Amino acid sequence: MNRESLGTIVSSIDGPSPSVLSFVVNEGKVHKGMFIELDYSEGTMVCLVEDVIKTNRYFERPDSVKTIGSELEKNFPVSDWEFLLGKARPLGVFVESSGNIQRSTFPPSPGTKVFKAKDENLKKFLALQENGLHLGSINFHDVLLKVNLSKLLQKHLAVLAMSGAGKSYCVSVLLEELLLRKKEDGQIAVIVFDTHGEYTCFGESANSPYKDFSSVTKVIDASKIKIASSKLTPWMISNILPDLSAPQKRELSSIISRLSNEMKSGVGPFDLSAVRAELGVSQNQKTAETLLGILSEIEDLDLFSKIDYPAVSDIAKPGQLCVIDLSKVISDKKKQIIVSYFSNKLFNDRRQKRIPPFALFVEEAHNFIPETTSKGVAIAKATLRTIAREGRKFGAALVVISQRPKRLDTTTLANCNTNIILRITNPYDLDHIKQSSEGLDQSSINSISSLRVGEALIVGEAIGAPTFFKVRLRTSQPSKHEVTLEEAAKRFSEQKQKNEDELSSFL
Repeated sequence: MNRESLGTIVSSIDGPSPSVLSFVVNEGKVHKGMFIELDYSEGTMVCLVEDVIKTNRYFERPDSVKTIGSELEKNFPVSDWEFLLGKARPLGVFVESSGNIQRSTFPPSPGTKVFKAKDENLKKFLALQENGLHLGSINFHDVLLKVNLSKLLQKHLAVLAMSGAGKSYCVSVLLEELLLRKKEDGQIAVIVFDTHGEYTCFGESANSPYKDFSSVTKVIDASKIKIASSKLTPWMISNILPDLSAPQKRELSSIISRLSNEMKSGVGPFDLSAVRAELGVSQNQKTAETLLGILSEIEDLDLFSKIDYPAVSDIAKPGQLCVIDLSKVISDKKKQIIVSYFSNKLFNDRRQKRIPPFALFVEEAHNFIPETTSKGVAIAKATLRTIAREGRKFGAALVVISQRPKRLDTTTLANCNTNIILRITNPYDLDHIKQSSEGLDQSSINSISSLRVGEALIVGEAIGAPTFFKVRLRTSQPSKHEVTLEEAAKRFSEQKQKNEDELSSFL
C-alpha cells in the first residue's frame, strides 16, 4: 500500500545533515512534536519535527510589503507562494539487515520523501510494550504510551511540574497502573509519602464510574506513627540532633545500647522515659543535664514509643499501595524523621530481601531532598540520596515529585534516569532540569513552558526518544483536594447553613 508523502527534504544552510534536516510540507499535515520517517541508505530514519514555519516569498521584504500593502493580493498570485517548512532532528535509524537501531552518521539526500512514522515502527523505536504501564497517548499518532516498568522505575523517576499542571493526576495514573498489574507480570510494593493527602482517595470505597482500589490500599495517618526508641541508632541520633557534641552522642548511644541489650535479654521494650531515667543516674552530670533538655525536645514530637507502628512488613506488600498521609503532621522535623526512618528501614529490609521490590514516591521532594540546607533541617536527605545512588541494584525505586525543581538536589535528580515533565514556566526551574537531564535539548525545553494541563514530556531511560504525550484519563476517584475555589466556597456555605439549621432546631 502506497503511503502519502508529507513532504520533501530540501537543501538549507545547515542541512540536511546527520543531526538536522528541513523539508517542504505538502498539505499542512505536519505538527511540531510529530514523528516522521524517510528512506535512508542503511534502512529507515526516524526524526522528530522540532518546528514548522510558514513562509511566503512575497512577504519576505518588509519595505515592499509596507509600500505595496493590500495591493499585493490583488495583483500577484500570493497564495501560490505560501508553503510550510518543517525542521526535524534525526533520532536514529532502523537497520534492516540486523533489525537494530543505530544513530544517524550520514546525511539523507535532498529530494527524499518524508512520511508520517508508522505506528509499529514508532512502538519499536520508542521501546514501547503491549504489557507496559499505560500512561497516555502520543501526540499526533494513534499510539498508546505503554512503557516498561523496569525501564521507568528501576533507575528512578522524577515527575516535575508547576502547581496546577496535572502532576498529581499523572502520578495517580501511574499508581493505578502499578496496582492493576497482574501477578504473572510482576507486582511491586508501592509506598507514597503524601504531604497533602492527595492520594488518600485510593483507600476510600468508590462507586461507578470509578474503579475501587480500596482493597489494595492501606492509608496510614502519620500523626499516629510511632518509632521504637530501641531503633534510635547513633546514625539516627546524628541526623535528628546534628548539633550534639561527640561526648553527648557517645553518652546517648551508650544508654540506648545498654537498654537495647536488656530488652533482648527479656526485660521488654523501653521508651524515652527509660532513657531519661538512665540519664538521671549518669556519672557525667554535665552532659546528662544537657541531654535531658534535648530529650524534652524529642519527646514533644510524640513520635517515639516502645514499639514501631506500623511495621515495615505491613506497608510493603506486592501489588499493594501504602499511603503515608503526612497532611496532619504540623512539625516539619517530625515529617523529616518519619520519611528518613521509613525510607532507611525500607531500603535496608529490601537489601536483605525481607520485603519485595518497591517504588517509593516522595511528594514535595524538594522539602526532603533540597539542594542546599542545613543537615538538621533536611534529615531525610541522606537516606533518599542513598536510595537514588544505590537503590537500582536492590530493587528499591525512588520516584521524586516536585513543583520546584530548582530547589531539588541536583545529585538526586541526575540519578533519576527518566523524567516526566509537565508544564513549567519558571526559567530557573527549566535551567535546573536542563542541567540534570542529559536527554533534553533546547527545543524540548522551550516546548515545556507551552504545554497545556495534562500534557507531558517523557525523556530518559524508559523511552527511545523525548516524547510528548497526553496523560490518559484516570479511573480512580478524584482526590478530595481536587475542587475549584467556587466549589469549595459553595460547600462551606452549605455546611454553615446546615449547622445553623441544626442549631435552630435544637434550640
